[in-house]
Amino acid sequence: MADIRTFNCRFNPWLPTRVLKTFNVTVKWWAYDNDRLCGRGEPKQQEARIVVRGEDAVAARKLVVREWSSVSSFIGQALEVVA
Repeated sequence: MADIRTFNCRFNPWLPTRVLKTFNVTVKWWAYDNDRLCGRGEPKQQEARIVVRGEDAVAARKLVVREWSSVSSFIGQALEVVA
């Protein structure tokens, strides 16, 4: 299986009142290998892991949905990173 790319979330919690934790959220979307109009071919499903900081899993997932909802076809649940 191909390596899963990792991105950082652009958005940060607004006025956090508790300790911030780090979460991973899986995002999937469809994309073409060749995005030129005359040579698209078959679409392939792409997958990435989004690293986001939030107070809890619900707040972290909301930040990812805010950024990726227009692109993605699937946004997974937020899983806390345990060090």
